Amino acid sequence: MILYVLAAIAILQGIITLVDGIRAARYMRSFRPRRGSKERVAVFCPCKGIDSDFEKNIQSILNQDYSNYEVHFIVESEEDAAYSILRAMGTDVIAAGRATSRGQKVHNLAYAVERSGPADVYVFCDSDARFPPNWLSRLLAGLEPGKVSSGYRWYVANRFHFSTLMRSAWNASSVSILGDHDRNFAWGGSTAIHRETFERLKILDAWRGSVSDDYTITRTAQSAGAKIVFVPECLVPSYGECSFLELLEFSTRQIIITRVYHPGLWRVGFIGHFVFNAAFWSLFFVHPVLWLFVYLFSIAKSWVRYGAVRAVLPPTALSGYAWFYILSSPLVALLYLYNMIASALSREIVWREIHYKLISPNETHVFGGSGANEN
Repeated sequence: MILYVLAAIAILQGIITLVDGIRAARYMRSFRPRRGSKERVAVFCPCKGIDSDFEKNIQSILNQDYSNYEVHFIVESEEDAAYSILRAMGTDVIAAGRATSRGQKVHNLAYAVERSGPADVYVFCDSDARFPPNWLSRLLAGLEPGKVSSGYRWYVANRFHFSTLMRSAWNASSVSILGDHDRNFAWGGSTAIHRETFERLKILDAWRGSVSDDYTITRTAQSAGAKIVFVPECLVPSYGECSFLELLEFSTRQIIITRVYHPGLWRVGFIGHFVFNAAFWSLFFVHPVLWLFVYLFSIAKSWVRYGAVRAVLPPTALSGYAWFYILSSPLVALLYLYNMIASALSREIVWREIHYKLISPNETHVFGGSGANEN
């Protein structure tokens, strides 16, 4: 009896998420901002260590087709491996010093913003993403006064490498959440906000004690009723492969951060993934017909999402393994369940070789350590 109840909930859950996925896909295909911008823009890019194709990524930020912008690259110190490369490329590099009570990335951004010159718009981006030449102009075209404009990341898998494909599929599942509504989130790798809005929302104050730049912007904006607009054309490719251990570290870190900064979403996710996994893996052995229904809804949602992504990503960022994204949803859900359980047992993460303990959204303990080199 319990198994049939789980199956019914899983099927209902599949219908709801499929409908949401269709709406998200429709939004991605139809969203075309018409607003042009000539505002003065300050772009902030925190760096730590050398990412895959680091110089290509940096060059992509410098080669935007938007004319009125300046880029500030921020490192912890001149000892950082990225510092000498950035200097050799002739860029503006700021050494922010070591963070002691918040995330190093947040510290770098806050330090640079406080010392930046006049600008109408602040843009935040990541050094491990490859930005198309029109990224900045499109991000700004989606920005309206009092709102936040944001893109999202797409991990590229150029060959059949299981952990890299899993990272991409795991990360891609969040694309279906974004759309024409008030539940969007800001992604720190591609976010724009007017300076006036940034100051009115007191983002610098909100960043105190925080380890997550984008979750803090999301929480603060939503609390103030400032809408976050997702710009589908700012779905940004990120290249490079990861090991299975790095996959586990990356995905679990994201869910631990979610647990601390958005506990309501974390609880809903935990319940949803528990129900899906319990129903899917049990029905496979007990009731193949119901199992097939559960799986088909999952396949349909993944198929719809991948089709929408193809409409906005450059061809070079698309994998030749579309079938993996469509069929791997049970493995992605299983990984999510692992992340959820791990995040329930610990609030400690390693991010860019620094060890953090997340006490609350505005209290972070910083320790030494080593770990994965991921954003």
